[in-house]
Amino acid sequence: MAKVDKKQVLIAALVGGAIFCLIVSLIDYILGRGFSWPRLGFYYIFATIMYGFLTYRNFKKHKK
Repeated sequence: MAKVDKKQVLIAALVGGAIFCLIVSLIDYILGRGFSWPRLGFYYIFATIMYGFLTYRNFKKHKK
């Protein structure tokens, strides 16, 4: 079984979540929606989990 570096996965997930939140905030600004910390926090947590999962799968697939 291929071993995946958890530190790389964590860093990629955190950076991906932050970039996703920036893009969503920019789109909300363009569409004229108000800024909401709870919504941004939810997006960050959700995006970080998803990017972490996808990054882990990708690294695992390429290390085989």
